[in-house]
Amino acid sequence: LQSQSVRALAQWLESQEDAMRQLRAASGQLWARLNASAEPGGCLTRRGWVEGQGRGRRPKFDPRPSDSSSLPAPGEAWAVVVPECHHHPWEATRPSVPSVEKLHTPFRPADTKSVARFDRYGDGIGRYNIFNYHYTDGRYRYQKVGYWAEGLILNTSLIPWAETSIPVSQCSDPCKKNEIKSMQPGDICCWICIPCQPYEYLLDEFTCMDCGLGYWPNETLNGCYELPQEYIRWKDVWAIGPVTISCLGFISTLFVFGVFMKNNDTPIVKASGRELCYILLTGVLMCHSMTFIFIAKPSTEVCTLRRLGLGTSFAVCYSALLTKTNRIARIFSGVKEGVQRPRFISPTSQVVICMALISCQLIIVIIWLLVETPGTGKETEPDKRYIVTLKCNNRDSNMLISLAYNVLLIVLCTVYAFKTRKCPENFNEAKFIGFTMYTTCIIWLAFLPIFYVTSSDYRVQTTTMCISVSLSGTVVLGCLFTPKLHIILFQPQKNVASHRVGTARFSVAAAGSSQSHGSASQYVPTVCNGREVVDSTTSSL
Repeated sequence: LQSQSVRALAQWLESQEDAMRQLRAASGQLWARLNASAEPGGCLTRRGWVEGQGRGRRPKFDPRPSDSSSLPAPGEAWAVVVPECHHHPWEATRPSVPSVEKLHTPFRPADTKSVARFDRYGDGIGRYNIFNYHYTDGRYRYQKVGYWAEGLILNTSLIPWAETSIPVSQCSDPCKKNEIKSMQPGDICCWICIPCQPYEYLLDEFTCMDCGLGYWPNETLNGCYELPQEYIRWKDVWAIGPVTISCLGFISTLFVFGVFMKNNDTPIVKASGRELCYILLTGVLMCHSMTFIFIAKPSTEVCTLRRLGLGTSFAVCYSALLTKTNRIARIFSGVKEGVQRPRFISPTSQVVICMALISCQLIIVIIWLLVETPGTGKETEPDKRYIVTLKCNNRDSNMLISLAYNVLLIVLCTVYAFKTRKCPENFNEAKFIGFTMYTTCIIWLAFLPIFYVTSSDYRVQTTTMCISVSLSGTVVLGCLFTPKLHIILFQPQKNVASHRVGTARFSVAAAGSSQSHGSASQYVPTVCNGREVVDSTTSSL
C-alpha cells in the first residue's frame, strides 16, 4: 500500500511539471503582448520607452489577447502586478515611465466562475481546489470534489465514506433557535447549548433576558411584545349563562314590584309590611344587577362598584329579613311575658332599624375603599406567564371580610326564623322566611369554598360569583313573594281583611286572659306555642 502511495505521489509531481511549463509559456506570451523587457532593477519597461524616447508618441498597444483562453491564472496576476512596479520607491533613480495599462483579460478557470483579484495589501484572494484521495478503478488517485473561492463549494456525493453517514467534523453542534452558547473554560471552539425559558429572549448568543411580566418573546426571539389582557367578554360562554339568569331574575323582580305597587292598599300587601317588602325587592334587584358589574371589563369605576354593590345588595336583603323575623320574635316574646304591645314594631320603626343595619355594611365598605384604593392590575400564574389576566387589585381575603357582616345577618335571620317556625297559618310568613334562610345557607356554604378554590381561574370564579348572587336573590323572591303573588293574582277572594282561621284549629290558653270564650264563633285570636298574640299586623293573611 505504501509503494502504491509513493508511486501515486510521484505521478502527481510529474503532472505538476507540465503545469510549470505552461506557466513559463504563458509568461512569455504576456511579455510579448506588453512589448516589454526585463530591467536590471527587477521591473518591466516597454521597448522604446527608455530614456530619451518617452517624449515621442507612445507606440500602439492592443491589450486584447488573440486568444484569452490561452492565458492561465499566472498571466492575469502578472498583468495586474506589472503596472505597480513602475511606482515602487526603489525605482526612484530610474527615469519616470508612464504606467503600463492593465491587461483586462479575465481569467476564469474552466471549473470555477471566479476571477483573479487582489486585496488592498497586494495579497491574492484565496482560491483553492479541493481533492479527495481515494481508491477507485483499481488504483489510488485524487479526484476533485469542490473548490474554495470566497466560499465553499463542495459536492459531497463524490466523496466515498467508510460509513453510511458523513462524520461530523466539529466540536459542538450549532445551537437551536431558543438556545444560547455556554463556552467551556479554555476552549473557544466548544460550547454547550442551554435552552432559554419560554418567557426569555436572546440578548446575544450567550445571554437570555427575561421579558418581564405581561410581555412575551417574539417569533425571532430578538425582542418582546406586550401580551393581550384576558378578561370575560360579553360574548363568552362564561358570561352568557350568568347574564341570562340575571336578566330573567331582573324581569321577574320588576313584575312582582309592579303587582305590589298596583295592589298597594290590599290587605295582603299591607299585612306583609309594605315598606320592608319594597326594600327587600330593591335588594333583590341589586343582587341581579351585580352580574352585569362583574362581567364588565375591570376598571377603577367597575372595581369600586363591585366592592360597594356586592356586600350592600346582600345587606339590603338580609337586613329587611332580619327586621321582619325580629319583629315577629319580639311579638311572641311579648305575649309570653304578658306585654300587650312590644316597642318599635311600627312601619317607621321597622324602616329605621333596617336602614341602620344597612348603614353598618356601607361603613365597612367605605373603610375598605379608603384602606385599599380600588384599581386594576395584571396577574399571571408562575407556570402560565403567557396568560395575563386583567383583574381588580383587591385580595380575596378582603372580600371575605366584607362579606363577614352579611354572614352574621344570615345567621341571625336563620336563628329567628327557626324560633318562629311554629307560628300558625295567620303568621305563615315566618315559615317562608325560614325556608328562605335555610336555602340561602346552603347556597352560601357551597359558594364560599368554590369562590376561593377557583381563584386560579378568573372565569370560573366570576361565573360562580354571579350565579350565587343571582340565586340568593331568586330564593328570596321565590320563597317570600310567590305565595303572596299567587293569592293576589289567582285567589283574590282571600285578599280580604275578614279572612280568619277556623275555630277548631286553635284554642285559647293564655293565663289571665279576659277574652270571652263564648265569642269564639265570631273571632278566634291568633295563638303561637299556646300563647295569644295580641298584634297580628305581620300576618300574611
